[in-house]
Amino acid sequence: MKFLLKLVFAGGVISSVAAAPNNDAEGLAMPADSVNLESSIASDLNGSYEIRNPYAESADESFTIAAKMAAPLATRVTCGGRIWTHGEYLGRTGDDQPVYTRITDNRVYLNWNGRVADNVFILYHLKEGTFPINSSNDALINGCVNPVDPSTAPVNLLGTNGSQITCKGVTMPDGNRLGVFVGGSGNTYQYIKYVNGRLRVMIKQGENDTRNDFYYMGLLVETIQGKDGSYLDPQWRGVLTTEMANGCFWPAEPKPATPLPDNNCTSGPTASNITNISQTALTVSFSGSGVTSLKWRIKSGATEVRSGTTNDLGGATSANLSFTSLAPGNYTLEIEGNNCTSSVSSRAFTINEPVVVTPDCLNGPSVTSIGSVTPSSATINFGGTNLHVFSWRILDGSSFAVASGKTGTLTSNTTNLTFNYLQNGTYTFELKAEDCKAASVATRSFSVSSADTRTACTRGPNLQSIVTSGETSLRFLFDGDNVFAIDWKVKKDGVVIRQNRVAPTSNTPTINYNTLATGAYTLEIQGGNCKSAPSTTAFGVNVPLPIYISNFEGKAVEKGVELSWNVVAEEDGKEFEVLRFDDRMANEEVLGKVSLTDQRIGKYTFLDQNPLLGTNYYQLKQIDIDGSYTKSKIIAVNPGIISGTVIAPNPAQEFVNVQFSSRTAGTSDVTIYNIAGQPVSSASIRILEGKNTHRINVKKLGGGHYFMKINHGGEATKLRFIKAE
Repeated sequence: MKFLLKLVFAGGVISSVAAAPNNDAEGLAMPADSVNLESSIASDLNGSYEIRNPYAESADESFTIAAKMAAPLATRVTCGGRIWTHGEYLGRTGDDQPVYTRITDNRVYLNWNGRVADNVFILYHLKEGTFPINSSNDALINGCVNPVDPSTAPVNLLGTNGSQITCKGVTMPDGNRLGVFVGGSGNTYQYIKYVNGRLRVMIKQGENDTRNDFYYMGLLVETIQGKDGSYLDPQWRGVLTTEMANGCFWPAEPKPATPLPDNNCTSGPTASNITNISQTALTVSFSGSGVTSLKWRIKSGATEVRSGTTNDLGGATSANLSFTSLAPGNYTLEIEGNNCTSSVSSRAFTINEPVVVTPDCLNGPSVTSIGSVTPSSATINFGGTNLHVFSWRILDGSSFAVASGKTGTLTSNTTNLTFNYLQNGTYTFELKAEDCKAASVATRSFSVSSADTRTACTRGPNLQSIVTSGETSLRFLFDGDNVFAIDWKVKKDGVVIRQNRVAPTSNTPTINYNTLATGAYTLEIQGGNCKSAPSTTAFGVNVPLPIYISNFEGKAVEKGVELSWNVVAEEDGKEFEVLRFDDRMANEEVLGKVSLTDQRIGKYTFLDQNPLLGTNYYQLKQIDIDGSYTKSKIIAVNPGIISGTVIAPNPAQEFVNVQFSSRTAGTSDVTIYNIAGQPVSSASIRILEGKNTHRINVKKLGGGHYFMKINHGGEATKLRFIKAE
């Protein structure tokens, strides 16, 4: 902005000089050394124009004034003893977003995955540890790295109107008050201030604050939004927007850096070949001169997946690059000069599937013995010199697999296995080698003969819904306490076709099974470490279930809680049961049933007229005409104690009528606060269960904005009103 203001001034000087005719030059007020006239005016023009004095050469030529070609802004600057290069990769933050250097107007900013970072101290949290936390880096970041400011905005909103600055075409007068932020400790007054040709927000904390150099814009957006009674002055209401606040006002004086001349590579680097490719390394050969180190990136499609820089190559034209493991597939390597500036050269390469040679099993596999048998565990002793990983199944008398699994890498020939609870009987244990080749599986019979000593589960497990389902796995949601193991079964037409045990680490565990054909199935779960009744729900593999719903939602209304959902598709559906759970997701209760309408698809609603206190959890049980069913996701709604509040008249003269519905009765406090957050009036009212109407006297209050707070049953309800003068 300082530059723009100088152009306005410069325009006046240019006009007066250009208007003077050549033959009246002697009448002009000129410096004694007229040969240096151009340097005198050029000084006022701040170097924006070049003025040539013809009298230094020939008296027959006129003055000429021409705009100088501005020097290009640097892509490399120095600050804090460090060279910063535009586009330089600095590292990745904890959420794996890359951070690059951005040079704008010869200043240093941070490009955080495509946006300018407002918090410059993300540099302390890069995975690569590029900027360790210490006093030196404190000084470097504080002195060199700029937060987001108007110069980095995607669209320039700033301009000038004569000597005044404009924002999005609106003139911003120097010293004009913007508004008042209402805080808990008092009011903060905010003003426009021109500082070095930039818009700043000057604040005064209270009416007695005489400072004129205290700048802070952190309260302006909340003032625009009217938070907690904050307000803009009348001339700015409906004019000043959040976009203008962020795009025109500078949060601080920018931190300058010193531009450096471009350091272009003499030629190259151009990638010529990629060899020695593995999942963690490759060798790139390149041509070029003046290139002593490389900056490199590996991309999968358009996404950067690995990057880095090399050390000094010592004149070599090939570099060995190492990186964390990449999956087999097609990639692109990009290289450019690191010690010098160059264009980017790219070359495609492929990481092939690693060739794994599986050896023959030696001295096995065999199952030598099975001991320590319980209904849910056994110790397996096996033979095999080079056998360290095996998969296993437990077969019942009909050769149906009732349990299965796979070991990790074993360090001995003994391992303890756990599985879903088995009834008393004789079973076959089947072992298949996984890290060596064998002609057949190894088997051994064993028996289970034990009383069920498990205690009853405290609560659950209750199967709530299927989160996702597929041919080889599904994830389900359950509710329960102290359930550390769950035995599950997949049934088809009532017949068990898959079963096993899962140890949940959350209430949405994933189970894996051998491939299921397309069709409808039932999942059944019950306690594994404890005894419980079975809980079931239906799911489909590559087929729709009887009823498919979307947008299952709930909201508090004056009469209770209104549930709504959309039936998108259905086949042989019958009805819905509406289920409710308390705030512990326990005590399931059927609230009612909703039958499918003649139109079948469309929007359905249900009103819970007597919701429980606190959070209510709701679920739909979607029932088919054959009695099978599925359950929806669970949603939570807290209806609150007071609802349907109305305050009138507003503005008020002598009183306000407050109307609301309450779900409980009792005595409650009503407090009125002024716009500064100070209590100015209080009273007690008797609240009845159901509809209430109370008249509150406000006659003694001065004109202005007020808040009324009703405290009832541990909840606070706030209402806003205006007291007329």
